[in-house]
Amino acid sequence: MNTTPQPDPRDRPARLTVGVVGAGRVGPALAASLQLAGHRPVAVSGVSDASRRRAAALLPDVPLMAPAEVLQHAELVLLTVPDDALPGLVSGLAETGAVRPGQLLVHTSGRYGARVLDPALRAGALPLALHPAMTFTGTPVDVQRLAGCSFGVTAPEELRLAAEALVIEMGGEPEWIAEDRRPLYHAALALGANHLVTLVAQSMELLRTAGVAAPDRMLGPLLGASLDNALRSGDAALTGPVARGDAGTVAAHIVELREHAPQAVAGYLAMARATADRALAHGLLKAELAEDLLGVLAEGRPGPSGPAGPTGTTGTTGPDRSGGPAGSDGRQGPTASDGRQGPTASDGREGPVGSDGREGPTGPDGPTEPGRPDGTTGPDEGPTGPEGDAR
Repeated sequence: MNTTPQPDPRDRPARLTVGVVGAGRVGPALAASLQLAGHRPVAVSGVSDASRRRAAALLPDVPLMAPAEVLQHAELVLLTVPDDALPGLVSGLAETGAVRPGQLLVHTSGRYGARVLDPALRAGALPLALHPAMTFTGTPVDVQRLAGCSFGVTAPEELRLAAEALVIEMGGEPEWIAEDRRPLYHAALALGANHLVTLVAQSMELLRTAGVAAPDRMLGPLLGASLDNALRSGDAALTGPVARGDAGTVAAHIVELREHAPQAVAGYLAMARATADRALAHGLLKAELAEDLLGVLAEGRPGPSGPAGPTGTTGTTGPDRSGGPAGSDGRQGPTASDGRQGPTASDGREGPVGSDGREGPTGPDGPTEPGRPDGTTGPDEGPTGPEGDAR
């Protein structure tokens, strides 16, 4: 057993005073993690009662202040507000003279790189974008989860080492993301993490309807194994009726979902189409089995051979059908009865859109108020996405 006294982290050189603007679920956890590395939290701002309670739990004895006051007291400031509030907050702080030259200004948005901090940069601040790819609960467990967590890092080249050093001090692993790739990086995390929560929640609801008393216990081992297989093997881990080409089973699923959970049908069809495309592209789904399967999925019909039903990837159509997705032989397949395009496949077919032509809801953060000129922000609450994006 090593009995040599360990140095106090606070005795390390270049220790910084730390401030938090936006005491949602992310900011206090990051500040607490920096405190473990020897930095000193000195100020925090929060709007709601919940944010103030979080600050008190994770940063006890750290005083609550207005955003502009936080910047007055801290050398390193964490801007942990929702994405939509960030540009207005930065502009407001810069316009009111709250930003000080040489001050490290760090935001944790996945969507934005360092450029969103340009107003502060012009005021002399040092801009860093450090996005933890992690879900946050607003409890002390978040600090433990930062160990080994990847951070999407974007900063001016001259600040790259400083940004990476801060991530390492928080126990994370820096991953450099180019400024123009931040939205794509963020979309990838949202696709995998946020949608996973929706899929799991829907699956548990359906199992309860089917009579399963403890759907979490049933799904835990299965989903854990599926995630592990997917991370290890990618598309080679695909299994189930879609990857096997079991059109009859998929048709039966659709019938049951229409009866018991009609709100889940669109998601099932979209994911089944995407799964079929990937299984075909990687040789897991046999072409001779794909025809009936894609016919079932083309419109979500109860079976591949009902009246006026599509005939699948050959591209021929039933009555009054034309102009749909290209089949495996390149001919046009069916469209939906409302004239919309069919699913996107790996061969470049067009994908579905909403019935009103609009895109669906975005990211996990939810609506927020824009930053105000005095540097205050709208609500810092809201749901926390598993990519750690709601502040």
